[in-house]
Amino acid sequence: MTLRSSIPDIPKDPGPQISSSEIWGHAVANITPTAMPAVTISLVAIHSGNFTWLAYAMIGVLMALVAVQVSMLARHFPSPGSLFFYLGKSLHPIAGMVAGFAMIAGYFGALAAAPLLGGLFIEQAMQFFWPVQGIGWIALIGALYLGAAWRLARRGIELSARWGLWIEVFSIVCIVFIAVMTVGHYGWRDTAQWQFARLHEGPLSQALILSVLAYGGFETAGNLAGETGAARTSIPRVMILSVLMVGGFFVAMAYIEVLAFAHIASPIGSSAAPLNAIARAIGDPWLGIFSDLAMATAAFSAAIATLNSISRIIYSMAGHQVITAYFHHRDPVYGTPVRALSMLAALVLLSLLIVAAENIPILSMVSAFGTLTGLAFLLIYILASIATPLYLFRQNHVWRWFSLLVALISLPLLLEVMEVSLWPLPGGGEGAATLFFVVLVLIVAGWGLIWARFKPQRLEKIVQLVDECI
Repeated sequence: MTLRSSIPDIPKDPGPQISSSEIWGHAVANITPTAMPAVTISLVAIHSGNFTWLAYAMIGVLMALVAVQVSMLARHFPSPGSLFFYLGKSLHPIAGMVAGFAMIAGYFGALAAAPLLGGLFIEQAMQFFWPVQGIGWIALIGALYLGAAWRLARRGIELSARWGLWIEVFSIVCIVFIAVMTVGHYGWRDTAQWQFARLHEGPLSQALILSVLAYGGFETAGNLAGETGAARTSIPRVMILSVLMVGGFFVAMAYIEVLAFAHIASPIGSSAAPLNAIARAIGDPWLGIFSDLAMATAAFSAAIATLNSISRIIYSMAGHQVITAYFHHRDPVYGTPVRALSMLAALVLLSLLIVAAENIPILSMVSAFGTLTGLAFLLIYILASIATPLYLFRQNHVWRWFSLLVALISLPLLLEVMEVSLWPLPGGGEGAATLFFVVLVLIVAGWGLIWARFKPQRLEKIVQLVDECI
């Protein structure tokens, strides 16, 4: 018995069609590019200093190549299950199972973190007008975020993707406004960022590792295969373009922020809110509101996008009988996977209540959820980098040698990032999230091996196309 069958076309979508721009908005919302200039650049800049822009540029090229790999799978195996279905068809059904559960866990980490981040930055923005503080307020705002995101996602992908697109555009415009004001104040010349003789390979290598995760999320464009009439063309193109576009944004913002911090006493690597520090330095502290609003709105669009992504993966896995068929159900009015959406919303709401009741530090929870998401991204990118050249060589595809070359470049770095992420084991919530992820992967892989030995027909079901148009 073979576990790899021929590749049929996906069924025609009877529901509403979404545009390429809305697919792009969905993918970018999952990447959440606003987080890079507002928060995470500090972690990279600790190691790369004046060459932070170079680290993001180099990793941008690498991740564009990884996006090319994933887009090839998306072109051959369009499915709302995304890498669950891609890897099940191209590598092995067990790889598909592992990827499916890894994506559910990873995207859930992003989904659970989004309302908390939204509440945190809304609270910070409100300090300019009405001083409120406390985890209770943040959890309440997060619950409102979650309710609005669930409502939009339930009403349909066309509506929620459009809202997510415009919200993401607003958040990026806020960041760009701060960048323009900064360049207007300091100018754009900074010769220190071009003195490559001072470039040291060791610190830059660590910066490259940390900047990989900034690009994660582009592959979620594949979750909308059932809602576009051009899944084999639009989705692969969006995957690549979204990485290139956010990469350009990352490089520009890294250059501008490092330029600004050359005039600030404290280094960028020690700043928890670099844009707010820049706003104070140029004499316009009110600009910090735009940074807070950018992150708050980006968190909302991320909540919508991750709800849409995870619900469709769950719907697809239920259709392939990997999980209970209860979740392979569409809302009779809107045609969305309402049972999966409601279950996800209930779990996130529970996490918000626990955070508020136990007075758990927000950033500690966000860091733990982020660890889970980052590990999931790394695993699915590693599996995709292995699966794509193997599949293309089996098909004698014209791009097979290019795919192999990309894999030889990207795999060592991805594996190195995975190694340093797993060991030494982090402490606190990050360590707990890491252990949870490792145990989950081992359980799912063992589950797949048991099926392969005793229920091979269950694995065969994974590589068969089912009615996934939602």
